[in-house]
Order: sequence, then structure tokens, then C-alpha cells
Amino acid sequence: MRGAGTFLLLLIIPSAVAAGNATFLWGPYVTGTDETTAVVSWKTAGPSSGNVSYATADEFENAGEYVHTVAEPSGVTLHHVRLTNLTAGTMYHYVVTARDARGPDCRFMTAGQGPFAFAVYSDTRGQVPLFTQMERHRLVADRIAEEENLSFVIHCGDFVTFGNDLAEWDEYFAAARGMLANTTLVPSLGNHEGNRTPYYDAFGVPEWYSFDWGDAHVVVLDSNDWAKGRIDEETAWLEADLARSSGRIFVAFHHPVYSSNERHWGGDRVLQREWAPLFDRYNVTAVFNGHIHAYERYDINGTPYFVIPCGGEELFPLAKKKAPGFENGLDHTLAYLRVSVDGETVTVDMVPVARISEDNREVVSLYPLNSTFETIEMTPKAEGENAAQAPLSPFCACAAAGMVALHLKKGR
Repeated sequence: MRGAGTFLLLLIIPSAVAAGNATFLWGPYVTGTDETTAVVSWKTAGPSSGNVSYATADEFENAGEYVHTVAEPSGVTLHHVRLTNLTAGTMYHYVVTARDARGPDCRFMTAGQGPFAFAVYSDTRGQVPLFTQMERHRLVADRIAEEENLSFVIHCGDFVTFGNDLAEWDEYFAAARGMLANTTLVPSLGNHEGNRTPYYDAFGVPEWYSFDWGDAHVVVLDSNDWAKGRIDEETAWLEADLARSSGRIFVAFHHPVYSSNERHWGGDRVLQREWAPLFDRYNVTAVFNGHIHAYERYDINGTPYFVIPCGGEELFPLAKKKAPGFENGLDHTLAYLRVSVDGETVTVDMVPVARISEDNREVVSLYPLNSTFETIEMTPKAEGENAAQAPLSPFCACAAAGMVALHLKKGR
């Protein structure tokens, strides 16, 4: 790591953005994007009407304006506008108008064929009185915002500490404003959301769901205690969904299947029994989790597991003794994953953002731009080739078949 030293961070950011007579508390932000649709959302301080104007990048460049507009006449505070008849694999510019004032120029990409990239992170809630989201989460969100051409960002849960606290949700959207305005957010439920109404009101997604992006398939699950009471229902849905999927498959949820965190050593036994065999059977490309507040990577029966709960929350140390299948880890570091998909090759970069003191009170140092802790390249296993494989976990001794070969590159 270069540029070590102690940084005094003074972040004076307004919790809302003024726009004429309206005030944007949340957003704008984009969810539910596929090849032909996207949902643009925002929340204002008081009831108001508004609209979304948009254009393809080519239309915007040639005409110098947004050539399409969808009105949102309802006098509400939380607005969701669905854009339809979009073109697949296309960059769009958009702007939100609330009453008589416009927000900034923003953009998003529709799903399509060809190479694409996405980011993964989680656990962004503040830890008052130690720090707020504006002091920690914003460091990560702003770095993600600087990534070029991200198709979407997966958040693996724990957006806030108390799921019903709208003031905390205000802070989440303020800290992530630059990131959220210019890509699509893919949310999953953490235990701190509590399966409560504000999460569903904000994002408009089911408890678990999936979608396609080009040749890839993304599955988002609910691993929380309230869902485990219906684990048979969710597992049946998962298997049916995986059985009809093809191409590269990515799965995201909150609780890590495997972990060497001191508080959760070994990982989640229920998920090891119910879901890990399905991930192996259906050749899942990668599994993404959060919750335990330190970066970890595992290879279990040829299936890669990435634990990336480094979005701004309090950070915990890993135990000296590592769980079976452990490949690498990094504690006390804010970070995210950058995942690049190009045909059959998937590259995962672990991007460190800031080093945090062991007592969680200080940002010790910021990593330079373009830093990488490690890079993993995953390619489909050729016929007859032995996949790179960690020792079989005692928690899930499933047969290894049709897995991926992992190629590790040193971070820079």
C-alpha cells in the first residue's frame, strides 16, 4: 500500500439537494433495469409532481437535449417512474424535474449482449457515535462512482441500522448520491433492514428475485432468520431458477455461507446444507455475501465465495485459525468488488478504499486510485481438466463437478 499516513476527514455534505421549490432527499436512483425498461426514483421533502426526461447517449450528443419525457403527476414524496421501450445495451442520459427545477444530468446502461462490469459491496450503515455514513460509506460509494461503465451495483444488505428509521435512509441516499445517480442498484435484504416497509418502498423488489444481463444470470436471495422459517419454499424457488438458467450465474445474499470471522467462525450451517449443494450442482460462477465486516474469499468444491461487507460499517477482525476452504482475506479495510464479464471469462478485483484503525475510530489511510488487493480470473473448466479446488468443507462434502478454474493475480 502506498501513501500511508493519517488523514483528517472533514465531510460537510448537505443531507438533501435543493432543486427550486423542491428538495431531493433521495436520488435520483435507478432500479429494475433490463433490456427495455428501467425505473428512475427520487424522494422530495414534500409532495410534488415531476417528470423524467431522457435520451440515448447518441440522441443526447446529436440533439443536445433529452428527447423523451415521462410525466409523474401524482403529488407524493417518493416517486417511481418506469421508462419503457428502451434499446438493449445502450447508455442513456436522464434528468429529473421536480416542480420547476431540474436535477443534474445522470446516466444508466440497459442490459445487453457483450462485455459488462458490475460492483459488489455491503454493510454501509453508520455506527454512531463512532462515525456516520457520510464519513465512511461515502468513501466507498464515491470510489465506485468513479468506475467507468458499471452496468449495476449489488448491495448485499445492511443499508441502515434500523429498517424503520427514515432519517437513516436519508443518510444512506445522501452518502451514495453520486454512485446511485449513474448506475442501477441491485438490493438484497440484510438483517438490519428487518424485512420492513421502507426497504420495499424504496426499491420495489420482491424478497428474493433474479434477472438476466446479457448471457449472465443474477440471483438475489434472502438469508435472514425470518426467511429461514420458509427455507424450503425459497430453496425450491432457487433450484427451479438455477435449473432454467444458463451462462454465467452470480448469486448474492447477506449472510456468508463460509467465514473465518471470530463471531461467525465456520459460516452459516443452514445455508451450507440447503444452498451450497445447489451452487455446486448448477455451476454457479460466484457467490457474494456480507454481514461479518471483513473481506474473505473461499473456494469450496470449486465454487468461489466472496464476502465483501466493507461498505462503511464497523469492521471486525478475522480469527487466526481459518475455516476450511479459506483462500484470502483482509480486515479493517473499506473495499468493494469490481466484477468484469467478458464472454466466458470473469475477472474479480478486490478494490481497497481505506484502512481503518483497529478500534474503528479513525481512517488511518486512503488507498490510491486504481489500487487492487487481489485479482481473480475465473474461466470455465475445460473437459477433462481438474478445477482448482480447496479442501472439501466438513460442512458440505458435496461432489465437485463442472466447476471453474481459478487463476490468482497479485494485487497492485
